[in-house]
Amino acid sequence: MFGAIINLDDYLAELNANAAQIAALALEAGASAAVTTCPGWAIRDLVRHTGEVHRWATAIVRDGVSNPAKELPADYLGALPNDDDLIDWFTSGANALATTLRHADPTAFYFTFLANPPSPLLFWARRQALETAMHRIDAESALGRNTGLSSELAADGIDELLTGFAPRKHTPLRSESPVVLHIAPTDSVAAWRITISDQPVVAMRTGGEADCSASGLSSDLYQTLWNRQGTEKLTIEGDPTVLELFRDNVKIRWS
Repeated sequence: MFGAIINLDDYLAELNANAAQIAALALEAGASAAVTTCPGWAIRDLVRHTGEVHRWATAIVRDGVSNPAKELPADYLGALPNDDDLIDWFTSGANALATTLRHADPTAFYFTFLANPPSPLLFWARRQALETAMHRIDAESALGRNTGLSSELAADGIDELLTGFAPRKHTPLRSESPVVLHIAPTDSVAAWRITISDQPVVAMRTGGEADCSASGLSSDLYQTLWNRQGTEKLTIEGDPTVLELFRDNVKIRWS
């Protein structure tokens, strides 16, 4: 199963709704407001980052790019905005991304970076829906809010993180002695077990015995795994250092 949501329409609805919320939140908070979930960032940094990612994904899908290092056009980002143009620039990029995904060939091949997606198109629709939703949570933090994510989208995000990001060979999640982390949402039938050893992570979509089990609402689990909040809203059974090992070593960065 490729996550909880496998419909292009669902992903685009999430992308559009969360992008619109980011724009509204940025306008309300102001460009200089601190983003508490991303230490060192102001709203302008968050909005520019998300807009850059949107433009990067748009260029890959629109131009059928198989090797971004060699094939992306040099001007795919265009000029970065000043504060006065920030929201219009962001909204334009989000709209272009949604339009590109809506009209893309569902059978076409282009670059992806996680294993076994059902198609490149659904990979990018999923990744950008989740990226935008998480950064909407970041934007809310500048105003002291957190409205979370739907259980469906959050469970889908957990699946992407545990079965897609964590097992990549260069993810620095290792343990000399193998340990097992179990993630069990209380509002979803989904469950995951990941084995952390001196080799790349092995992820399974199943429950079972583990050295540490974390349960709670899907939205809280997803935000905790992404280091957007602590563990206070979760029930932790077993050795809590296993969960902290994950949180300390699975941190996706834009570079």
